[in-house]
Amino acid sequence: MAALGAVGVVCLGAGAAVAQSAPWDGFYVGGNVGASWGDTTLSMKAAAGSGGMVIPPGDIGLINAPISEDDDNDVGFTGGFQAGVNYWTGAWLIGMETDIGYYNLGEDREKTYRSGLAINPPVDFTIEQKVKTDWMWTLRPRIGYGNDTWLVYATGGVAASDIKLSTRYRDTRTTPITGNNEKSDVKWGWTAGLGGAYALSDRTAIRGEWLYTDFGTIKSQATVGSSYATLSSEADVRGNLFRLGFDYTF
Repeated sequence: MAALGAVGVVCLGAGAAVAQSAPWDGFYVGGNVGASWGDTTLSMKAAAGSGGMVIPPGDIGLINAPISEDDDNDVGFTGGFQAGVNYWTGAWLIGMETDIGYYNLGEDREKTYRSGLAINPPVDFTIEQKVKTDWMWTLRPRIGYGNDTWLVYATGGVAASDIKLSTRYRDTRTTPITGNNEKSDVKWGWTAGLGGAYALSDRTAIRGEWLYTDFGTIKSQATVGSSYATLSSEADVRGNLFRLGFDYTF
């Protein structure tokens, strides 16, 4: 009986050790997939060029007037890889994580105006703006609370993304006046969010995470025709992502 009791104590101790060995402590790697959606705004300002023929003041007023309708923010796919290190003590976690992946954040606006020029047939002109991202990288401290089975955490840090802003102008003249410009820039910003994880074993876990990102403002300038007009385009690039992931702790 004493021997059985000793075996029981050893088994309970081993079970407790396994239960306390949750995948919240040490170095880990993993992957994630999810969806992204924008919270981005676009704006446009027009000015007369310096050519022999320039845009009429009335058309400048049409372009520069406030636009009341909402911008067309896209919903896209996101997916990538994460790695980090955690320190787990009691019920608290302190860690650092980095991730990189595809980040399909985008928005576009297209509007057609009727020119005020007193000619027949009348001239219509269309202005199109687009902003998009292809990837995102983050570096984020994490602080969490939980037990051997579950974990909730908050996170925030720096983010970077390659952002492309394009502007196009075209009209319906017999010989159309056109103009386009595209600017690509790696922008730095910040990100913050919340997450939760569930342990599948002492080394593996699944997670769900929401992040909000803000990359500030990107600007570009397009010359239309032979200095017919100048279009100054601007985008405030912000977005959300929600993703599900898997972690393996070494």
